[in-house]
Amino acid sequence: MAKDINIIIGKNLKIAREKLLFSRIEMANKSGINRGSIERIEKAHKYFNTEEQEKYIKFIGIEKSVLSSSSFNLTWREVTAILRKNHPENPSICNISSKETKPKKMIMQRILPEKLLEDPTTAAELTAIISTKFKINIEPNKVQNCLNSLVNIGLLVKTQTSPIKYKRSNKKFPKEIDPLFDLVIKLEQICKLFKPDLVNSDNKKDKPSLRKMAIMLLSLDDGEKTRKELFSKAEMINDTNNVVRTIKVLENIKLITKTKSPVTSSLQSYKLTDKGSKLLRELEV
Repeated sequence: MAKDINIIIGKNLKIAREKLLFSRIEMANKSGINRGSIERIEKAHKYFNTEEQEKYIKFIGIEKSVLSSSSFNLTWREVTAILRKNHPENPSICNISSKETKPKKMIMQRILPEKLLEDPTTAAELTAIISTKFKINIEPNKVQNCLNSLVNIGLLVKTQTSPIKYKRSNKKFPKEIDPLFDLVIKLEQICKLFKPDLVNSDNKKDKPSLRKMAIMLLSLDDGEKTRKELFSKAEMINDTNNVVRTIKVLENIKLITKTKSPVTSSLQSYKLTDKGSKLLRELEV
């Protein structure tokens, strides 16, 4: 059992490191842990050092209970925020070097999760986006080569125009990068059909929290939950505004429903509707 947990922890530490765009060498330099030790920890090698695993966990700042979960769904922004908060004395802790940053990692871990290839984009345009938005300079020809390699594995499609443009394909998004991506995209599409201005509101208080909604749906896949339990899973404050942005939206688009009568019952809980269950099965989440 302990071995299985170490395999999960090691896998999730690697995922977190890659979300930070740190190579093992960069992680070693920042954490003070030997590069070889980092590799052994991430692979749960039989000779890995448990003390150094604890040091790795302490450095990155993610709760061990979260790293021990098979459903690790922190975004790169969340992992970055946790690392910054864990090292207030070092403002540059999350900085990465252009020299160490591989174009494939940049595109997979930043460009695609940020939905920056939802519309056709040239290699030159993407190179400029990487430079201005993420402060990383990568040679345009390397970006071009990487885009073509991602087309070859079906993650991107390209146009037959000149210059060539690239966009994300309809292929399932890699779960190791963001297991919630496809579900969030689907929720956005459903919300737009239900009420076009629902996801385009300039007022954040009125805008659905799509990622939190996705987390709530997945938690309901294990059985019905109370409002308090749903907000605990989503790590949100249990207040009226957040109810409007999550639970009410999920009810309105017929993905969840109340289980108790009357609807105002203090014991009220929620469950997936048939439509909600079907959505999760179709997306295989």
